[in-house]
Amino acid sequence: MKSRILASSVLLLLLCSGCGANSQHLRRLRVSKQCQGCSLERADLKSAVLAGANLRGSHLNRADISGANLFSADLNHASLVGANLRGSDLRVANLSGANLSETNLSGADLSGANLQNANLSGANLENADLSGANLLNAQLIGANTKGANLADIQSEGAIGLGMEEPKAIQ
Repeated sequence: MKSRILASSVLLLLLCSGCGANSQHLRRLRVSKQCQGCSLERADLKSAVLAGANLRGSHLNRADISGANLFSADLNHASLVGANLRGSDLRVANLSGANLSETNLSGADLSGANLQNANLSGANLENADLSGANLLNAQLIGANTKGANLADIQSEGAIGLGMEEPKAIQ
């Protein structure tokens, strides 16, 4: 009997491994757009309107934030490891010190974004717009920048940014 209960408990834990987002934090974010230091792992924020949101220091690892509006959002020191931000609007967002390793940012608009000291190692930035972005001291080791607009970026001290000429999208 005890072994059945233990097995059932383990199964429930495994099934709920995708239930990482704190429901109170999700509610707070949706109502007030203020969720500093929140636990939003694996959250479904697809196409969410979060322009100007405060997500400083929040944990959004493996969250689906594809197609979301994060215009001018504050994601300073947020953790977005493995998150899906495909096609999201991150114009002039503050992502300084954020961990964006292995994140899908393909087709995202990061124009004018602050990515200073951000970790973008292994990130997919294919066809992303990074024009005018601040990439000072950012880590881009293994990042895919194929087709990305890197016009007018600040990249002093950036590690791993491709040696080929950036492609400016007209």
